[in-house]
Amino acid sequence: MPKTMQEILASARTLSPVPRKEAGAYQHHLDGLIQDVNRALASEPAIHELIGHNPLEMMYENHRYHGAFMATVFNIAHYELLTKTIPWVYRAYHGHGFSYEYFPLEMKAWRRAVEERITTHPMKAVRSIYQWMIDIHEDMIAASESELPFSMPVDEEWLDTKNAFLAALLQGDHRRCLELAETVVGSHDDVARFYLQILQPVMYEIGVLWERGEISVAVEHLASAIVGRVMAALNPRRYEASCFKGKLIITASPNEFHEIGAWMLSDVLELDGWEVRYLGADMPAADLIDMATAYQPDVLGISVTMPFNVDKVGDLIAKFRDDPKTAFLKVIVGGRVFNDIPELWRLVGADGFASNLDEAVRIIGEWSARDQKDECA
Repeated sequence: MPKTMQEILASARTLSPVPRKEAGAYQHHLDGLIQDVNRALASEPAIHELIGHNPLEMMYENHRYHGAFMATVFNIAHYELLTKTIPWVYRAYHGHGFSYEYFPLEMKAWRRAVEERITTHPMKAVRSIYQWMIDIHEDMIAASESELPFSMPVDEEWLDTKNAFLAALLQGDHRRCLELAETVVGSHDDVARFYLQILQPVMYEIGVLWERGEISVAVEHLASAIVGRVMAALNPRRYEASCFKGKLIITASPNEFHEIGAWMLSDVLELDGWEVRYLGADMPAADLIDMATAYQPDVLGISVTMPFNVDKVGDLIAKFRDDPKTAFLKVIVGGRVFNDIPELWRLVGADGFASNLDEAVRIIGEWSARDQKDECA
């Protein structure tokens, strides 16, 4: 009988932390490890059947993501993040045609690549984690099929509009989406409610539908593009705030291409009285630090969706902390990966975490009040 998620988590807690030298060696050799795994899997006689006749590039992309993610896990020794991410990976790739039997084959290839390529360190802890993932394969299949993904609650009064908006989005009907938005948005407060009750939940549902293989990447991208057009058409800046609370920079993390959450937060904070510089997706760390040094914001908000970007957030925050010009900055993080693992924000060095727009506005407002920078009555 498959283990429950709680039993799998208990098993993960028995794993030894990866020594710093092993984690560093894995990171140092990561490009070579990825190449080794790519070659090993591509040479498997049944590989095209195992990956559902998808292009090999889709498999190679998975290996790149896997390597970056495992480097993060080894660096922060957070095995709950590992345990909760594996079912998502199984569900997402299986939903797009990959056989479940691909995954243990992949893990064996990674374990073998670590053994053969990294000879300067014993890599005992890393190899034991890969063996653990091989051993729990059947349990992870069951978890991927039974686990409910994170969803955002919607108030009853907004539910019909949310469902209608989602249906129009899936049909690619941007005019209907804009019509629904304009029907419910008529004031300053309506914008924030529309984002929280319609756009955020809908985009989470779009992600789940893609994850399950029920919509294509093209449909997902079209939905994101339509939501962007709707947000631009609403032009929240016409509802000017009557006060000034401070300055913020809002951005997605380096290598993070999901930006709508950060965009929504920027709009809502501007409506709340903040001067916001919104920098969009995949912001290079060096350029972000340069802007923060020149702009001197009170708060930095970082959005992260994909678990393999967590380590980049930690590195980014560490760079801000090490620079005297930016060490004072309050940092708030948000996004799907932090919703799934709520305590993760502490490990990356952030000052706070928000699971939705309301929480973000409240937390940042509390920081402003404590710092006595809030000029609003």
